[in-house]
Amino acid sequence: MLFPMKRFDTDLSDGQLKEKILDAADKRFKTQGFKKTAMAEIAGDLGMSTANLYRYFPSKLDIAESFAIRCFITKEQSLKAVVEAENMSSSEGLRAFALASLHYNYQQLQEYPAINDIVVALCAERPDLVERKRSGELELLALIIARGKKSDGWCVGDINELGEAILTSWIMFTTPTFMQHQTLAQLEKVLGDILNLTINGLRPRT
Repeated sequence: MLFPMKRFDTDLSDGQLKEKILDAADKRFKTQGFKKTAMAEIAGDLGMSTANLYRYFPSKLDIAESFAIRCFITKEQSLKAVVEAENMSSSEGLRAFALASLHYNYQQLQEYPAINDIVVALCAERPDLVERKRSGELELLALIIARGKKSDGWCVGDINELGEAILTSWIMFTTPTFMQHQTLAQLEKVLGDILNLTINGLRPRT
């Protein structure tokens, strides 16, 4: 697939140029998928040589990694806004957090039908990146759990261990392979059922 050739902008800083490269890769990944995108195509979209592109990203997997980190940051910012929202109980906050995560993941799947190719490649070759994603979300989820323990008397032992368990129970809503054959409404229904079980289990015993 051919995109209009652009003239390489030599006035950009290295950081700005890397963002431009990620934008170009973003467009390619959306239209033709990760596997079918070639480094030469990304370079051509920017009006730069393939050799010059390799100076900034040694491989397509390096582009995918930086692209994924950018997605992580965007998602974490949206989740942080949920965590910091006022006038919500801890239970409402946990539900809002889970739904915001699901909606972000579902939107990504719609925009990138072949996103599983990126996920599989990064999980196999860059396992530290998987931990980076999980730890970022766990840190925010732990804030909700801590608030529930303090304000609502949630039965909580180790906050991080509980957070890990909750994230694991949401695996269906974070993995493209599981999500791609479900509608958003179906996923919301199952997630709602899981949240009901989780919140009921956290409430103080009477």
